[in-house]
Amino acid sequence: MDRRYFLSTTALGGLAVAALAKPARALSVQDCSEDPDGAVCSELVRHDNLRTQIEALLTERGVSDDQRKAVLAAAICPFCGQPLFG
Repeated sequence: MDRRYFLSTTALGGLAVAALAKPARALSVQDCSEDPDGAVCSELVRHDNLRTQIEALLTERGVSDDQRKAVLAAAICPFCGQPLFG
């Protein structure tokens, strides 16, 4: 196999894959007003509930502002692993 043949078949294969590929969904923006019961919106509701619970707990315990900022900065969602505040 020579270099010219290898490069031409590789390029054609790449073009075929690109032509058949669907757009990347991992980076798409979804609006909850279109599907309020969808997975994205339910995850946002879950995050909002966790944020509210953490803030209520910190208020109830009388945590200082510096400690509050540290706790909120370190809060990670136990379901998806994303930061809750940011």
